[in-house]
Amino acid sequence: PLALALVAGCGSDESGTPLRSGAITAEYAGTAFTPVNGFATTYMGKSLIVVGDGPVHCGSESNNDPPSGRNASFSVMLAAGSYSNVFVNLYENVSSFHGVGANKGTVTLTSVTAESVAGTIAFDYTADDGKHYALNGSFDVVHCTP
Repeated sequence: PLALALVAGCGSDESGTPLRSGAITAEYAGTAFTPVNGFATTYMGKSLIVVGDGPVHCGSESNNDPPSGRNASFSVMLAAGSYSNVFVNLYENVSSFHGVGANKGTVTLTSVTAESVAGTIAFDYTADDGKHYALNGSFDVVHCTP
C-alpha cells in the first residue's frame, strides 16, 4: 500500500541505486534473489525502505511503473531502534507482476543520517499455498530527500 510505484505495471528501465554496504538474502515464492540496490525515503508522510535486485532508486516510489526484478519494501520510523511486527512487501516483476506481504518482520535501524539508513531485517513467511518468502540480513542504503 505504501509503495504505489511497486503495485502494478511493466517496470522501469532506469538504473538502480546500489546498496552502500550490507549482505541481504531474499526469497520470493521459493526463488532466491540477492538485493543489490536500495534506498530509504519518506513518501506520502510514511517512511519507506526499499531493497531489491531490480533498478530501485530514489524516485521509484512515485513512478507510475514498478521496477523490474524482485524487490521488497517495508516501513518503520526512520530513527535508530528496534521494530517488530513490521509489514514487509515482496514484489516480483518478471514477465508479470505479483506481490505478497505479511506483518512478520523485525527491523533494527542502527544508524539514520541525512545521507544513509543502516540496519538489519529478519523476515520469514510461508503463505497458505506453501510458498516461502524471506528477507534477511544487513543493509546500508542511501537516504533520499523526499
